[in-house]
Amino acid sequence: MQSNSKLLGLVYGAVFGSLFPLFHFAARTFSRRERAHDIADQIASAFLMFRPRYLEAILGNTAQVMGLGPLHPLVDRTARDMVRQHARAWVDFFYYGQRPVEEALAQFASLEGTDHLDAALAEGRGAILLTAHAGNFELGGVLLRGRNLKVHAVYKPDRFEAVERLRESMRSQGGVVGIPVDGVGFSTLPLVKLLREGALVGMQGDRDFSLNGVSMPFFGRDVPFPRGPWELAAMTGAPIITTFFYTDEERRFHAHFGEPIHIYGERGQRMSAIEAGMRAYVADLEALIRRHPSQWYCFYPFWDDPARNAS
Repeated sequence: MQSNSKLLGLVYGAVFGSLFPLFHFAARTFSRRERAHDIADQIASAFLMFRPRYLEAILGNTAQVMGLGPLHPLVDRTARDMVRQHARAWVDFFYYGQRPVEEALAQFASLEGTDHLDAALAEGRGAILLTAHAGNFELGGVLLRGRNLKVHAVYKPDRFEAVERLRESMRSQGGVVGIPVDGVGFSTLPLVKLLREGALVGMQGDRDFSLNGVSMPFFGRDVPFPRGPWELAAMTGAPIITTFFYTDEERRFHAHFGEPIHIYGERGQRMSAIEAGMRAYVADLEALIRRHPSQWYCFYPFWDDPARNAS
C-alpha cells in the first residue's frame, strides 16, 4: 500500500530508512536476542499507530484467515501480533546474519523433511525451494549454509533503498546470492542455467506481482498465485519443494521441506500438473497459516489487491 503523495513517500522513506538500521543496530548491540525483540515490539506498535491504513488491511486479511469479523478481539490481537512477529523476524535475520552459523543452527528445534531436500538434489537437476512471506524465510539461507549449500534467492527489491541495502548485505554474509526482479521483462534464462547446473533456487510463491497468476481457493476465496516457479519447474525438470521456516512460542525456529513436486507431461498435460502442484503448495501454506496466523506477513488487502483490481 503506497501513498500517492510524493511528500508522504519521502517522509515514509526517511522513516523506514531509519527503522531498519535501528533493527540492525539492536541486533548487533544486544547480546540477548530478547532485548532486541523488545525494541522491535515497540517499533511495531508505533508503526501501527502512525499507519492505520496498514492495520485496516491486516485486519481484513486476518479476519479472512480466521473466519471471524474484522472487529473481533482475537482478530485484532492476531493482526497486531503479526506486525510484531514481522519486526522480530527482521531482528533475527540481522542478529544471526552477523554471528557464527552455529548460533542460528542451535535455535532450530526441528528440521522436517531434509531427506526430501537431499533426494531432490540427488536427481542432479537442482531444486526450486518455494517459500512464502511467512515465518522467517530469510533465515533459510543460514540453515542451508550450515549444510554446505548455497541458495540463489529470487526477490523483488524493497521500495526503500536503505532496507534493501541491509537485506542484501545480510544475505551475502549468509551465503545467499540475490537475484532481483522487477516483474517487467525478466528473463528466466539465468535461472534455467542455475538449475541445470544443479543449484538451489529460492522463490516466493504467495505474491502474484506479475498479475497473470492462476486462481486458487485460499481460506474460502479464490485468489491468484504466481505461475512463474511452476513454469520454470516444467521447463527445467527441477522439482519444487515447499519450504517454510517459522518460530514457536519459545522463539525457537522450525524448518519444513515438503515432498518434491515434479511437473511432467506435454503442454496440455503440463498445465494440469502445474495446477495440481499449485493446489498442493497452497494447501501446505494454508495449513501453516492456520497453525501460526500471526506469521504470514501481508500488509495489503490480499484477496482484494488494489493493483489487481486496477489492471
